[in-house]
Amino acid sequence: MHLLTLIRTNYYLKIMARFLEKRMKRYLMGGMRLILKAPAPETIDSLVGIERILIIRPNFRLGNALISTPIIDALRDRFPSARIDYLATDKTWPLLQQRPVDHFYLLSRAAILRPWQCVTLLRRLRAQRYDLAVQVSGGSTSGFIVTRLIGARYSMGSRKGHQRWYSIEAEGKSSHAYDAIVNLTRPLGVDCRNRPLLQLTEQERNQAMTKIHQLVSLHSDHPSDTNFIAIFVGGHQNKRWPLAFWLMLIDAMEACKIRYVVFLGPEEFRLLAPIEQRLMSSLYGSLCPPLPIRHFAAVLGRARLLVTPDSGPMHLAAALDVATISLVRQKKSLAFVPREAYDTILWRPEISTVIEAIRATLDGQNATAPVQSASVTSQPTQWATPPPSADHLYSSPKLKHITVR
Repeated sequence: MHLLTLIRTNYYLKIMARFLEKRMKRYLMGGMRLILKAPAPETIDSLVGIERILIIRPNFRLGNALISTPIIDALRDRFPSARIDYLATDKTWPLLQQRPVDHFYLLSRAAILRPWQCVTLLRRLRAQRYDLAVQVSGGSTSGFIVTRLIGARYSMGSRKGHQRWYSIEAEGKSSHAYDAIVNLTRPLGVDCRNRPLLQLTEQERNQAMTKIHQLVSLHSDHPSDTNFIAIFVGGHQNKRWPLAFWLMLIDAMEACKIRYVVFLGPEEFRLLAPIEQRLMSSLYGSLCPPLPIRHFAAVLGRARLLVTPDSGPMHLAAALDVATISLVRQKKSLAFVPREAYDTILWRPEISTVIEAIRATLDGQNATAPVQSASVTSQPTQWATPPPSADHLYSSPKLKHITVR
């Protein structure tokens, strides 16, 4: 496990490992194209005897797991009496709790160095004799391999390339990850939320309030006043923002007298010391210590809004209907950022732009009723300083473009 930790925390080793992984998957997919026959096309009405279903998403990123959650409820609505199992990872499994799943199979990072564990898992899955295997992500090679090797009677997924890979394939193409899930479930003939789902228990909500009181009590004269802005410092590889950006944002929050709580990602430990030092003299900000993922989600769910790069907590906020201000550095992130009416997307913003977006969001919350849960139909996205090529991604005539000065 020491080797895996070293790879995850070293930028250059991570890039090299990612390159080797992609090359290996390319060769593996090429071989499977030659060996495996394309399944016969089916429609959802032609499927008979669907009693066992396996949802397949063995990915270690929190956001990818959260994006898949609406399909669980859609399958439960379509097959209310079926047994629904889920192949997840030990890292993402906590976020899938409280969803209508009968059993979880978990893949750990240790299996990467112990391939015999993967073989054992495949044998266990084949022994279940699933009627339907659902491959959530069309771009997941590992998910595709599992789908084809477990021997399910029918399979469901998104087409990759020109070759048919599944009995039932997703309808239409989508430019956003949330819409891809809706497209995947469209053949089921049931409604599907186009935003992640996360259900917290009452105990988790109460624990979160206790932690929030601890974090904001130093900066509030009113114990009942627990409003705060969440700032997540983290992200994957080149989605991150430099330390100087976050320190300037902290200074700006102090100058504007806005109460905030800073959360650090698991790979941002090198930023802990300078951020802690900057917050030592803070009048409005606190640093949240590391928390278990569901405890962190419950605390985040109490925030008025989240300022974040493209990250797992960004999707957590979306699942909890917390307004987001997404700080985008790369165009590919545009396919993942939340885009409800109360969300804002900032393209490589200056600090002043972020502060103005925070104020605009808070003013909007104060002037309107509480935000309702996201519906199946997406609402317009608010943009601040959009990239020139982003228009084709969200072509709704209702799209609001706002320039924050």
